[in-house]
Amino acid sequence: MSYDWLSIPFLVDAILFGMALEALWLFWRHRQRGLAAVPPLTLHLLSGALLLFAMKLALAAAPASLTASVLGLAGISHFWEMRRALSSHSD
Repeated sequence: MSYDWLSIPFLVDAILFGMALEALWLFWRHRQRGLAAVPPLTLHLLSGALLLFAMKLALAAAPASLTASVLGLAGISHFWEMRRALSSHSD
C-alpha cells in the first residue's frame, strides 16, 4: 500500500481547509445568535492559519522575505488576540 499522496503540504492544506470550514461555521453561528461583531475566535484561527501558510511557503522554498512577512502577520494577529483576551479578563 503506497501513501505517496500523504505529504506534509497535503496535510497542511487539509488542516487549512478544516480551519476555513470552522471559521465559516463560527461566523454562521454568530449571525444566527444575532451578534453583530466578529466571533471571538477569529483572530486565533487567523494567526494559526497564517503560521500554517508560512510553513507551506517555507516547504515550497519561497523567498525568505515573504515567509518572514507572513510570520510577522501571524505574530500581529496573535498579539491582537492576546490583547483582547487579556483586556476582557481585566474588566
